[in-house]
Amino acid sequence: MTIPVIFSTGSLYPFGLDRSYGWAAEAGYDGVEIMMDERWDTVQEAYLNHLAEKHGIPILALHTPLHEGVWRLGPEETLVRSAKLAVKIGAPLVVVHPPPPGRPLARWAAGALERARGEGVRVAVENMPKGGAKHPFSIRRNRSCHRPEHLFDIGDVTLDTSHVGASGLDLMEAYSKLAGQLRHVHLSDSDLTGGDQHRPPGRGKLPLAELLAALERDDYPGAVSLELKPWPLGTPDPEVILKRMRGTVEFTREGLGR
Repeated sequence: MTIPVIFSTGSLYPFGLDRSYGWAAEAGYDGVEIMMDERWDTVQEAYLNHLAEKHGIPILALHTPLHEGVWRLGPEETLVRSAKLAVKIGAPLVVVHPPPPGRPLARWAAGALERARGEGVRVAVENMPKGGAKHPFSIRRNRSCHRPEHLFDIGDVTLDTSHVGASGLDLMEAYSKLAGQLRHVHLSDSDLTGGDQHRPPGRGKLPLAELLAALERDDYPGAVSLELKPWPLGTPDPEVILKRMRGTVEFTREGLGR
C-alpha cells in the first residue's frame, strides 16, 4: 500500500482555504488535511466537496478546531459534529487533541470520543507537547498526553513529531511504543532547542528519514501529513511557499521509498 503524503491547510492558516488547497495540489501532494477553525469555509460540506473537485485531490483528514471554532460548541460536541462531517465528505479520519490536563481522560474517551467513533470514522488522538506544569500524579490524574504511555488505552492515535521534540522525547522510541495504534502522522522538524517548532522536514534534528523508513517497513496504514508553521514555509511569498512545499513532499516521498 502506498502511504499518502498530504498537506495540512493549518500550515498556511493566514491564507484563504482555496489558496492553500490549490498550492497543495500544485506542489504535488496526494491530498489535504483540513484544519477546521473560525471560518465557515472549513466546515461546510458543499464547499469542501467543491474544493476537492476543483483541485483534484481528496480530503483525507479533518482536524478539529484548536479553539472554539465557528460552530461555537463545546469541544465534545464539536468532536462529534466533526466526525459526522467527515462521514458526509468521505474523509476517512478525524484528528483530535485530548482534553487539557486536569480533565479525566477516561471519561472523555468513554463519552465524546466513543460517540464520535460511533459515527463510522476513525478518530485519532494526538500526542501533545509537554506542558510546564508539574504534578506528582501527572501520569494518572493530570497528564498532558505528551508521553506515549499516556495514550496506550485511547485506541487510534496521531503521532506529531514536533510535539515529541518539544517534549524532549526520543522520536523512534515514541514511534515503537505507539506503532500498533498509529493511524496518522503529523510530520515536521525541530532543532530540539525548545518549543513546538513545526519546521519543514530536513531543517532540524529529528530523525524523520528514519521514521519514514520505519513507516514504510512496518506497513503503516495511514497518511503522512505535513503540519508546519507558515513562516518557515516562506510566508507571505507565494513563490517561496511553493518551492518549500515541493521540497517537503519530495523529502517525505524519498523517505518512504517512493
